[in-house]
Amino acid sequence: MHEYSLVENLIEILREEKEKRKCNKILKVVLEVGKLSGAEPLLLKEAFEILKEKTEFKNTELVIDIVEPEVICINCKNKFSPTLFPFECPECKSFGGKIIKGDKIFVKSLEMLED
Repeated sequence: MHEYSLVENLIEILREEKEKRKCNKILKVVLEVGKLSGAEPLLLKEAFEILKEKTEFKNTELVIDIVEPEVICINCKNKFSPTLFPFECPECKSFGGKIIKGDKIFVKSLEMLED
């Protein structure tokens, strides 16, 4: 389950941000998780709850915002939200497209308690 390694990376990011911003604690972290990112939000939350216990972030809350995918058709340039793979453009019915949203995971915001 790669969610554990993702959460280990998140904890490292939290440590770096805590040090860089010289704050006492991180109260909340908000992650944006795209539906096409390959990560399962429920498993991310479970991994965070387990892994944070042995860190300085045991009281940090994890909030996950799920991002719907958005694709641009390579044929007609129509933007649409796919429901099935392969992506079929609802306008021109061609298959394929470039994912422009919903395939990434990133830290959207941190709520911190400063010194």
